[in-house]
Amino acid sequence: MKILHKNKTVEKQFSSKYKNKWRYPEQVKKKLAATENYILNACSLLDIANYPPFHFEHLKGDRKNEWSIRLGHTGYRVIMIPCDDDENEIIGGDILAQCKMIKIVKITEVSNHYE
Repeated sequence: MKILHKNKTVEKQFSSKYKNKWRYPEQVKKKLAATENYILNACSLLDIANYPPFHFEHLKGDRKNEWSIRLGHTGYRVIMIPCDDDENEIIGGDILAQCKMIKIVKITEVSNHYE
């Protein structure tokens, strides 16, 4: 899969090429690097949705077009928006039904869910 980033700040939060500057706890750093690797090697969003430790879920409210995956039991999660082949955000329709065809995600945030 291909990973896009909402902006440079998010790229620095998520991309392992910036891992020397990450200010996360050690366990989060390891899980974040492993998550990036997993996404890059996934065939489609279906692989991510079907991987139980991620708890792939649709968000609500102001984030109704976004999805999240958890970084284990760290309290951290990665927020993303599925994108089509032209790198446009998919904000409508049944994403879960389209998972097998979605090969691009845009990371919008890495955050501690409990802060």
